[in-house]
Amino acid sequence: MRNKILFLFSVLTFSLFTISMSEGAKKSYLYIDGNNNDYLIKSDSIYFNPVTPNESSSGEYNGGEPKTDKLTPEEFSKIESLIKSMVKDKKNHIDNRLMGCGTLAIGNKSLFIDVNSPLKSDLENYLNSCLK
Repeated sequence: MRNKILFLFSVLTFSLFTISMSEGAKKSYLYIDGNNNDYLIKSDSIYFNPVTPNESSSGEYNGGEPKTDKLTPEEFSKIESLIKSMVKDKKNHIDNRLMGCGTLAIGNKSLFIDVNSPLKSDLENYLNSCLK
């Protein structure tokens, strides 16, 4: 139940953020990994919001420390390319958010990505490499 509330809060927060953006504003995406850590990706920066033990389903998992870092245009382009590939890779979309799956929020639409998707692993590895 706690994970559902956290997920809904994350999507609502991102949706409000998206709605409040002006038309000429920077592109942004929200990615939630299989442990419920959030990555807010903008064209020039990435923000990592980790799960704390109090928020985790086990009560023990700790996603680490929050981090913010700048992105180069090349890094953002690579992230955007991976995201676009995930959107097109419909065979790895699942209907419901299951433990371990990835969640990609673009605007007011959310896609659930299978835990075994190679693109999910690629995106998560690349996002973490951008957080220097």
